[in-house]
Amino acid sequence: MQDMQAITEEYLRYWGLEHHPFLLAPDGHMMCVTGQYFECYERLKYAIMTNKGGVLIASEEAGLGKTTMLLKLIEDMTEEHGSDFRYAYIDHPTVTIDEMISQITEMISGLKPSKNKLENLTMLKNALIAGKMEGGRNIIVVDEGQMLCEARPVLQELRALINLTHNGQYLHTFILSGQKALWDTLQEMPEFWQRLPVRYYFTPLRYEESRELVRYRLNKAGLDVAREIFSEEAIEIIHKYSQGLPRTIIAVSDLALLNGYNDKTRKIGFKEVTKAINSMSGRGETMPYVISERNGETMESSPRAVEAPSTNRNGFTPLEYISRNPGRNFFDAVQALRPVIVILLVITFIFIGALGYRMFSSPKDPQPNTVIIKEVERHETPAKPAAENPPAENQQDAGKTEQSQSPSLSDSGPQKDVIEAFREESKKRRESNRYAVITVNAAIVRSSPDLESSRILTIVRGEQLPIIGEKTDADGMRWYKVNLYGSRTGWIASIVANQTNR
Repeated sequence: MQDMQAITEEYLRYWGLEHHPFLLAPDGHMMCVTGQYFECYERLKYAIMTNKGGVLIASEEAGLGKTTMLLKLIEDMTEEHGSDFRYAYIDHPTVTIDEMISQITEMISGLKPSKNKLENLTMLKNALIAGKMEGGRNIIVVDEGQMLCEARPVLQELRALINLTHNGQYLHTFILSGQKALWDTLQEMPEFWQRLPVRYYFTPLRYEESRELVRYRLNKAGLDVAREIFSEEAIEIIHKYSQGLPRTIIAVSDLALLNGYNDKTRKIGFKEVTKAINSMSGRGETMPYVISERNGETMESSPRAVEAPSTNRNGFTPLEYISRNPGRNFFDAVQALRPVIVILLVITFIFIGALGYRMFSSPKDPQPNTVIIKEVERHETPAKPAAENPPAENQQDAGKTEQSQSPSLSDSGPQKDVIEAFREESKKRRESNRYAVITVNAAIVRSSPDLESSRILTIVRGEQLPIIGEKTDADGMRWYKVNLYGSRTGWIASIVANQTNR
């Protein structure tokens, strides 16, 4: 045991870590809350703070981080509200409904449950009312809900559990989590589906999100943020093999780190990741992980297919074959470099086209009857003293010259309206001094004042956006309409931004 602990400590020191970055057990402290996870976390907090009643979380496949997200939520709520926060977490729902009610009652009330279901429900409701009257928050979480797809009576009992209300308000927020099968089953039960107004569906990670997950866990484990342990090639292979599943990404990364420690390498690359993947696939450590896309080939139907490098008729790999026969296999070398040659040709043609356009194109003069409006800074110049008693002839000529050089806008009705409208809009923009200042680590700008609307972009704490309008939604939440860039606008909730004047 001591030897194992010594090896572990040496392993962590070698990589400059304080603790293990890639343990598979769900850990809310290691949760990388970015992208879709940030949006899901935001909806969960919104449902709890606005007393929405029911929440549904589902994922395309297992291992996408639902349980870790729930644990992160519970940890943050406990830290924020202390004893005013009460929760029940059921992670193995394949029990009878009486047993489930007993578990929930004991976790919420802190009392020993009764053997009678009705007494337990009464005890549970009284505990929820007491927590509500004290200004606290109550949640009931049922995880691994896909295990209840064939247990419709249990689902109906859980639906009834949401109906625990007092003075017209829900006594708790009920969160049901599971895989895709649960999502499909609940859609067939409209009486339950309608009681889960806040929903989120997880999908596999994109490449950028996979890279961020690996880096975040390493930094959270104590790695210097300026140091890179995994090469881009290593992360790309991990992402392709895992198909964007966080649990697989963590497992492969952990084995790759171990391989790097055993080989005393300073950076994880192709070799270390290949050995890790082959070990997990039961193929030993001699077959490299290569995805062949030559000659129109694609990966096998298996999402984690592992292939050996293609060989030619002499039994060598393409690079070995070319190096052994440099004269005979010139065309083989050209064939291998064909993608690079094509890219270079495309870049060359684009450059030539841009250069030709630059040389032969000329700026176009403005079309007639076009009003060009441009605000310029006015500089006051000292007025020249008027000439005493100018000749009448010269005055008339000067008046004619001024009229010919400065066209009057008083006779041009439409052009005058355009100019006046532009000046009025410019005046409003100069007078507008309200800004929305972001008060959280990351906030989402949406296309309309609704949490269900599409996301435009994510901004970080301290950013300021000009406010050009306000609106209150059906739930009483105030939204700011902000100017993003150019004519692009968006909406941001007041719970993540403060209004300021400057």
